Amino acid sequence: MRKLYFILPLFCCIFLTSCDPSQGILFTNKGKSNVRVKLIVNPKVKNDKLDEMKKGDSIVFNLIPYNPEERLGHIYFGRGRWNDENIREISRSIRSIEIENANYKIIYKSQTAINRLLKENYKGIIMKSLNIKIDDDFFSKN
Repeated sequence: MRKLYFILPLFCCIFLTSCDPSQGILFTNKGKSNVRVKLIVNPKVKNDKLDEMKKGDSIVFNLIPYNPEERLGHIYFGRGRWNDENIREISRSIRSIEIENANYKIIYKSQTAINRLLKENYKGIIMKSLNIKIDDDFFSKN
């Protein structure tokens, strides 16, 4: 009987806990050269998470491929699931996204281009994530 008193609360804690994933944008350098990602925040649209991270008017990640600690850049937006409306809201909060390596620079200036970049990198079946993987072919595709 004592085991039942222990197992029942354990069972409730494990199976009744919310499983909402975290919402975030992850930039991953999968290439061979350093990559710089710069997000210029739209001052006309309020977004607390972006406002906390920005320095001046932008958020900058210097992604170094051979250093596991500096290969990723992450912006955390809280808990919940991504959907089209969340992506549109984030797109409106960002004025432009610049992604560059030693040879190329791509600038996403319009809300349509930013929204498309985010939606194209929104993947998964149950636990959908937004991961922008920047490899050596990224610049030739865009």
